[in-house]
Amino acid sequence: MFPFAMAGYADLVDWMFRLERFGIKLGLENMRDFLSRIGDPHEDFDSVHITGTNGKGSVSAMVAEVLRCAGLRTGLYTSPHLVDFRERVRVCSEDIPEADVVRIGNGLRTVMEEMASESDEKQLTFFEFTTGLAFKYFSEERVDIAVVEVGMGGRLDATNVITPRVSGITRIGMEHSTYLGRTIPEIAREKAGIIKEGVPLVTCEGSNEALSVIRNASARKGSMMRLMGRDFSTMVVQRGLNGTDFDYTGSSKMAGIHTNLLGDHQVENAGMAISMVEVLREQGRDVSEEDIRTGISTTRWPGRLDIISQDPLIIFDGSHNPDGVCRTVGVLSDLVLTPLTYVVALLDDKDARGVVRALAPTAAKMIVTQVDNMRSLRAGDLAAVVEAEYRGPHQTAATTSDAIDLAKQDVSGKGICVIGTLYLVGEGLKWLDRQTPRGDVGNT
Repeated sequence: MFPFAMAGYADLVDWMFRLERFGIKLGLENMRDFLSRIGDPHEDFDSVHITGTNGKGSVSAMVAEVLRCAGLRTGLYTSPHLVDFRERVRVCSEDIPEADVVRIGNGLRTVMEEMASESDEKQLTFFEFTTGLAFKYFSEERVDIAVVEVGMGGRLDATNVITPRVSGITRIGMEHSTYLGRTIPEIAREKAGIIKEGVPLVTCEGSNEALSVIRNASARKGSMMRLMGRDFSTMVVQRGLNGTDFDYTGSSKMAGIHTNLLGDHQVENAGMAISMVEVLREQGRDVSEEDIRTGISTTRWPGRLDIISQDPLIIFDGSHNPDGVCRTVGVLSDLVLTPLTYVVALLDDKDARGVVRALAPTAAKMIVTQVDNMRSLRAGDLAAVVEAEYRGPHQTAATTSDAIDLAKQDVSGKGICVIGTLYLVGEGLKWLDRQTPRGDVGNT
């Protein structure tokens, strides 16, 4: 059956990541062909589809956790992972087992090789392959519903082969301009491409230039749109280092909901997640108010304003664009945690100047580094941006571990914040795991 030696888990994951050399190919023809050859597994379960620039992962995690608490067998597909590939594909909060990655992955590799042999244009990308793997696993596991996060954009993203029960669009900002467009309306048009005929849409987008695009797309598709501030809303009641309490008003009213995720933007994300769940309830899904409260309060989303140590204060955050970084800095300031020593690394397609400018007002010092990824911005190039845009104390380190160690040796300000990309956070978590004993980092 296999024209190659079947790979074990580590070798297979290494092989999958080598598919990144084929780059990013936005389009659905190959994805539909691939899924057809493996039995169209995406048609075997209901789904929820979520896109946006900031917050789509958090909303996805919250929706999935609420549905799990309601007793539904729930899949969750997100990207990227922090430490282990298996984090991307989950069923009922459990990562896909290594054995299933190996079994399904080797089988799908045969199909991929067959497609590639027919035409160079049929060569699958990393994300197309892993999306097929996720859908195949969800089908085999007979999930009731899968929450699927868009990888990039929406309209031509590999995940956009599903017809969900409800779609969601979080806030939109500038990102991936080479692929999605160089203006907010152009990017919004790509995001709005996930809207399907007659499928309800929930959004928390607030800018007129993006919202007008979403409204028009929703109207063309006959999609009922629920808009934050008009059809549902949240109100923060109490903030603290242990999370936020808030009230929700939508199809129902709920007071005193708690989320462990820090920041008012996570309350907004929670409100959007609840509204999406309300749509599913109206479609017949049995989800109680208690399920919603429990699901929102038990959602964990590592690497997003994640306080991993309090003595010294060390925060990991995966914000990677100016809008996201501004939100993070705002939360840190509100919690009186600034100024900070920032450990920063970025991918080469991000707005480095915008990110550094967003960090600069609350920076006591910056330490720049680079992640072990072919798309990483070189530390020297990032240092040049810091030199031009920050002009405060800064240093350069060769690796993430070196950078965090350097920050710990001489903490400036009230602590350390590791920020710039989830790949940096993942390497930070590996650094954390190497600390022996864990108490050497501090008291979390």
